[in-house]
Amino acid sequence: MLETSILKELNHLSLKNFVKFYLFNHQQPDLFFKLDEFLQDIKKIQPEVEIIYKTEPIEPSPMLKVTNISDEISIYYLAIPKGPEWPPFFQILQAISTNQSFLSPRDKNKIKKVNKPVKIRVFIMPQCSFCPLVVTLATQLAIAQPLIQTFIIDGSLYPEVAQQYKITSAPTVVINEDYFLVGQDGKEKLIDWILKAGETTYDPEVLRSLLNQGKAERIVELCLKEEGYLMSLLTLLKHEKIFTRIGAMRVLEELFDKSPRLAEKIMPYLLKMLETSEKRDKDDLLFLLGIIGTPEAIPKLHQIAQ
Repeated sequence: MLETSILKELNHLSLKNFVKFYLFNHQQPDLFFKLDEFLQDIKKIQPEVEIIYKTEPIEPSPMLKVTNISDEISIYYLAIPKGPEWPPFFQILQAISTNQSFLSPRDKNKIKKVNKPVKIRVFIMPQCSFCPLVVTLATQLAIAQPLIQTFIIDGSLYPEVAQQYKITSAPTVVINEDYFLVGQDGKEKLIDWILKAGETTYDPEVLRSLLNQGKAERIVELCLKEEGYLMSLLTLLKHEKIFTRIGAMRVLEELFDKSPRLAEKIMPYLLKMLETSEKRDKDDLLFLLGIIGTPEAIPKLHQIAQ
């Protein structure tokens, strides 16, 4: 049963059009019943909402979808709002009902540039003071732009999902699997990174974000697939943060093992970087050249040494 104060807030909402909920479930009956009870409490106060039960297999499950009457909006809750998470949820209901998001005109114009599907996963935890701000923005983006799907995931209710993405703090935002934003960045940089996710920009900051999340294997996969990512990775060898440089070197070592062809291909770039780098970076570059071990580099190395 919802708290009296929450029931009063729900009662004050003016839902002009239907709000639709889908409840997906094929496992975890205890959590399903909690979500179902949550929805039934809402419907008692707001009979305009529609609840539809789905039993087809979907992972993770159970999952709650909030949408409009025409199913154009995709907001998924793997969570049950509590405390400070209620205001963002109320805004979702109000925005869907009025068919008008709460985004600023500037932000609405920016996300018009999105031209391919984008998935946003927002990982939250109970008593997280900054999470509601990120949840509000991420959900309103999904209301304003049908190409955006937003998932709100409570890591304490779905620990296996948080573990899958190696989530260690909240809020953490994951965009299309490869773009990670942690803490305040989740709000301040979210729209810009959504636009990046819709392009092949090979942004070094994206790779650095993956390194920070311990996703080195994903960087290897990206570099093997698109050589543009490999060129971006090379720029991280000169990054001011030592852990970023070390992470980039370890990824390159793994890449050299998997694809000797790539190792030989980037050797000219490493030699060129060696000419202009500081001593700190030169040691790292020489180490990588030593791993490649190609004789073609020896004359150039003699020239640089002189």
